[in-house]
Amino acid sequence: MPPLAIRIVLSVCAAAAMAAACGRTQPAGPSTRPNILLVTVDTLRADRVGAGVAPAIDRLAASGTRFTSARTTAPMTLPAHATVHTGLLPPEHGVRENGAGSLAPSHRTIAMLLKASGYRTAAFVGAFVLDRRFGLAQGFDTYDDQIPRDPNATERLEAERPASAVIDRALTWLRTPGPKGPGLQPNDSPVVPQSPSPPAPFFLWVHLYDPHAPYTPPPEFAARAKTPYDGEVAYADSQLARLFDALRTSGVLDRTLVVFAGDHGEGLGDHGERTHGMLLYDSTLRVPLVFAAPGRAPSTVDEAVSLSEVAPTILRAAGVTPPPEMKGRNLLTDVTVRLKPDTTDTPTTNSGSVRLQPDLYSETGYPHVAGWSPLQALTDGRWKVIRAGSATEVYDVRSDPREERDLAASQASLASAMSARADAIHGSATTASTAVPADVQERLRALGYVAGSGTARPAGAPNPARSIAAWNEFEDALGMLAAHQPSAVEALRKLAAANPDAPVMQTTYARALRESGRAVDALAVYRSAARRWPTDATLLHDLAAAARDAAAAAKSQAAAQSLRDEAVRAERAALVLQPESATARNGLGLLAIDEGRTADAASSFERAAALDPNNASYWANLGNARRAAGDRALAEQAYRRALDVDARSADAANGLGVLLVEANRPADAAPWFERAIASAPAMVEARLNLGIALQSAGDLQRAAEQYRLVLAADGHHPREKDAAAKLLAALGASR
Repeated sequence: MPPLAIRIVLSVCAAAAMAAACGRTQPAGPSTRPNILLVTVDTLRADRVGAGVAPAIDRLAASGTRFTSARTTAPMTLPAHATVHTGLLPPEHGVRENGAGSLAPSHRTIAMLLKASGYRTAAFVGAFVLDRRFGLAQGFDTYDDQIPRDPNATERLEAERPASAVIDRALTWLRTPGPKGPGLQPNDSPVVPQSPSPPAPFFLWVHLYDPHAPYTPPPEFAARAKTPYDGEVAYADSQLARLFDALRTSGVLDRTLVVFAGDHGEGLGDHGERTHGMLLYDSTLRVPLVFAAPGRAPSTVDEAVSLSEVAPTILRAAGVTPPPEMKGRNLLTDVTVRLKPDTTDTPTTNSGSVRLQPDLYSETGYPHVAGWSPLQALTDGRWKVIRAGSATEVYDVRSDPREERDLAASQASLASAMSARADAIHGSATTASTAVPADVQERLRALGYVAGSGTARPAGAPNPARSIAAWNEFEDALGMLAAHQPSAVEALRKLAAANPDAPVMQTTYARALRESGRAVDALAVYRSAARRWPTDATLLHDLAAAARDAAAAAKSQAAAQSLRDEAVRAERAALVLQPESATARNGLGLLAIDEGRTADAASSFERAAALDPNNASYWANLGNARRAAGDRALAEQAYRRALDVDARSADAANGLGVLLVEANRPADAAPWFERAIASAPAMVEARLNLGIALQSAGDLQRAAEQYRLVLAADGHHPREKDAAAKLLAALGASR
C-alpha cells in the first residue's frame, strides 16, 4: 500500500470521535454513541449550498464532510425519503410515486434499527406527502405529521406547514424531559442526569418543505432574495439556524452527528422543466449532502454518491451493523481518495483498496400521469444515461455538467451497456403485480366499473423531455385554478383536449368545472375518465363528489336519488381498490347525511377519522353526525378533537356554537361563531348562527347586522338567506 494512503487512513481515524467512523459496527456503550440529527430539506438544489443563500447550511457544510456530487434516486418526495430511510432503491422498497402506496412494514428503516439498539426516536415533517399512512413512521417513538388541510381539498398532497412550525415542535421535543424527549432545559442548558448512567442517545429527523413550489416566502425573505425560490430557501435556513443554535448552546451538538440532505432538486427552467418529477437531469437529481461528525475534520468529497448510502452510513456511525439489504457504502470511510491531483481515473478507498465507481440509479414513473414514458437514469460518476422507453441520452457529466450535449450517437456501446444495467435494476422490482386481481375486477364490475385493457399505458408513450412545454402549461393552469381565476377552466379544457392520454389533465379539467359550479359538466368528464382508467381510486372518489354536487342541484327528487346512488357506487368502487381510503369513507358519510341516515354517517366518519386522525374535517363531520343523532357529549368530543388537530377548523367552531345555543347558552355560543367566521369569512351558515345567538342573548342590533351580511353574501345560499330575511323581518328591522 502506498505510504500516503496509509497516512490518509490514520488521519481519518484519528480525527473521528466515534469508533464506528473507522468501520467498527458493534454497538457501543451509551456514553460513546452519538446523537443523530437527520435534516432533509425538500426541493433544495445542490447549487444553493455554498452560494450565500443559506448561511446556516453553508456553515454546516464548511464544518463537515460535503459531498459535491450526491444524487437522489427519485425526484419526488416520498420515494426519495423511502430511500433515505431504508438504503434501498425504489424498485427494492416499492415506493415509486407520491401518494401511491406506502413503505411496507417488512422494510427495516434507520429508526427501527436505532430504536432496537436503544435510541430515542422522533420525526417532525413539513408536508402531508410524508403522512404516517405512507409508511415512514415505523420505528419512531414520536412522529409529528400534524399538517393543516384545506377542508375542501383534504387529500391533496401539497398540504404543508411552515418551517417555523416544524422547528417549534422539534425544539419542544428536545426540551421535554424523561422518556418522551432528551430534556434540554428552556435556556438550552443540559439537564443534569439524576443517575450516573448517561441518557440514551436520540435520533431526530426534521423535514422542511418550504422550497417546494409555489414559492411564497415570508415578506422579509422575499425582499432580500433574488428569486422567490431563494427566499424560501433562506427562510428554511433561518429556521434551521434556530435548531442548530439550540443544540450548540446546550453542548449537545458536540455529541451529535448531523446529516443534512436535499431529497431532490428543482428544475427552475433547466431543460425546460420548472419544477421536478418529470425529467431526470441533474438539476433535479443532484442534491446537497453533508455529514458533520463530532471530531471529524472538514473535507470535501467529489466522488458521485447516492442517497441510498445515507442509511448504512448513519447506522455504522451509531455502531449498528446495517442489514444485508443495505448494500451502500459507508460514506465516512469508503469514499474515493485521490493520491495526487494528476492521477488517472483509478480510485482508491480510504483503506487503500482499488475499486470502480458503483453505478448510481434514479427513476421517475410520474410522467405516466401525463400519458408519457417513465424514465430511468444511471451514472458512474462520469457518464450518465437517461432512458425513456427506447430512447436513450448520454452525457459526460464531468465535462458537461449542465447536460447540454447528448453523446448517444458517438457513444453507442457505452449507451447500450449502461442502458442494460439500468434496465436490470428497474426490472428487479419485488413489488406485487399491478394487475387487478380477479375478485377485485368482479366487485368493480358489480358496481358498474370494468377494469379492462384501457388501463394500460399506451405503447410508444412520448418522452417527457420532448413534451415538457405542455406540462409547464398545465402547471400554469393549476396556478390559475388555485387562485380561483375563471380562465382556468378554458385553459384546462384546451389541455385536456390536446392530451387525451393524460389522466391528470382530464381529471383536473373536471375539477375546474366542478369548482366553477358546473357539477353536471364535471360529472360527464369524470365518467369518461373512469371508463378509461377505472382502477384509479382517487378518480372514482372525485366522480362521486361531482355526482353528489349534481344531485344537490337536480330538478327532481328521482334525478337526485339516481345521482346519489351513482355517487355511492363510485365511493364503494374506490374502497374496493383502496380499502383504507379515508376519503371514500368520508364521502360515504356525507352521502348518508344527505339521506338522513345519521347512524351510518357517524360510522363512516368514525372510520375516516381513525384512518386519518390528522384531518380536522373528518372529526368535524363526525361531530355534526353525532349532534344530528342526538349524542351531544360525543359530538362535542369530536368537535374539540377537530380543533386540536387544526385550531382554524371553522366547521368545528360552528358546531360547538350550535351545541351551546341548543343548551340555551347563546352568549357563550357567539364567540365560537365569531371564531368560525374569522377562519372562514365566506361561511354564511356560521354568520346566520351568530345572528341567532346574538338575538337569543338580547343583542338585537348586532343580530340584525349579521342577518344583513347574510343577505349580502356572494352566492345563492337560499336556505340561509331565506332564514335571515324572515328573522330580520321578525325584528322589525329594514334590510
